[in-house]
Amino acid sequence: MVKIPDKIRKVLDFFGNNFSGTTIALSIPSVIGSMIYASLTAIAAVISRSLWLGFMTFFYVIMVLMSLTVLGNAGRSLFSRRKRYTPEENYKRFCYRLIVFDIVFGITVLFFHFYGLHKEYPGYTIYITAVYVFVKVYFAVLNLFKAHRSRSLTALSLRQINAVKAIVSLLILQNALLSRFGNPHKDFTRNFNSVSGAASFLFILLMGLIGLIRVKKRRTS
Repeated sequence: MVKIPDKIRKVLDFFGNNFSGTTIALSIPSVIGSMIYASLTAIAAVISRSLWLGFMTFFYVIMVLMSLTVLGNAGRSLFSRRKRYTPEENYKRFCYRLIVFDIVFGITVLFFHFYGLHKEYPGYTIYITAVYVFVKVYFAVLNLFKAHRSRSLTALSLRQINAVKAIVSLLILQNALLSRFGNPHKDFTRNFNSVSGAASFLFILLMGLIGLIRVKKRRTS
């Protein structure tokens, strides 16, 4: 009988019998899909000369990079005994990054809505975004509740990232619809964009702050 090395057995057990490991394995195709989507929106931003779409694509890419960081730190926590790579420390750093991201994101959205910088998008952008957003939002909400029940901080980080990507995609779709079928300079449109931008900012901020509180409670319990 072939003896499996302890490190390999540890990895197999992590991915096969652990919700966090299963989430990481399933996140790899999701990251690839996000890269493809970001590439399409980047092309659309160049074609339509839309600074707004370009910045939203940039923020989307940042979230993809944060996903890779979470995956890398989760891998280190398997083999490293350093306190720096414990699930609690990894999640705490993630929450701080999420809050910094949210501040920059909120300022950018406020700037664009304040100056009313909008562009007509190519028609295909709406259809691609609509399909992607529907799928992304559905799975983001479903998996976020599963991650909360599992108590896995790594899984929760990845699910929260997916929730933020869904929010960014929703803002892209909203702006595309209003630019194509409405008047972006009307008061209703500007107010609607302002409310949705503020709600997105607060939602992401709450995720980061609640995450820091969760880490503190775990350490004291």
